[in-house]
Amino acid sequence: MKSELQKEIRYALRSGRILILFASLLFLALLTPIMLKVVLPQVLGGEVNDLVMMTQRDCIRSYLGDVFEIGGIVIAFTLCGLTACELQGDTWLLPVCAGKRFGHMVGAKLLVFGTLQVILPVATLLVDYLYSSYLFGFEVGISAVLFSGILQSIYLVFFLSCLIMWGVFTRKPIPAGFLTLATAYGIQAISSLLRMQGWTPSGLLTQAMELNPTVDSSLLISLTVTVLLIVTTMRITMAKLKYMEWNERSAQ
Repeated sequence: MKSELQKEIRYALRSGRILILFASLLFLALLTPIMLKVVLPQVLGGEVNDLVMMTQRDCIRSYLGDVFEIGGIVIAFTLCGLTACELQGDTWLLPVCAGKRFGHMVGAKLLVFGTLQVILPVATLLVDYLYSSYLFGFEVGISAVLFSGILQSIYLVFFLSCLIMWGVFTRKPIPAGFLTLATAYGIQAISSLLRMQGWTPSGLLTQAMELNPTVDSSLLISLTVTVLLIVTTMRITMAKLKYMEWNERSAQ
């Protein structure tokens, strides 16, 4: 497992994936306060602007929404080749022949890039928090911001697990990215329509928007469902990989 982790860390650094994700999220973190403080008042005009008074809380919520809507697209197409490119380029063939386990290879990807999905969004959310406090004043406590950032990061780990799974099924990066976005946006749309967000990973995003560092039964349900879905997607991925290996050996 150690060698697999080192491989994924080197890949993340050499490919520039970390820089792309961090730069994209940081851009959103800095742009959102400027848009709400400078651009939006100029667009709305004086009288309408008096009716729409933006606050730091609104700014942070807007950034959280941007991470899901815009950041999700960036993440999907930046990391869509995690497993798809491995299968498309047959780069897993030699490790498998050498006795490497699929669980270690896939688990290393989930651990390394899942850690990035926790660190980068929380770090950029803190940047947005500090910058918005400079423009709008302090209104939200740091504990609420960290709590919301962690909830969103857990959701992004689920998002990553879907990327890994769809990459194995399609073996093509772009289709894997589109299928992951369809899964994420589909769950969000259906759960909102049926008012059952508390029973889906989307409930984590809803709780994050509240900026309220409290744990209730609804949040526990969303956390449990999200963790179960992550485990399920990984088990499906493992089953698919084992089938593909068995199929290739049988054909020989």
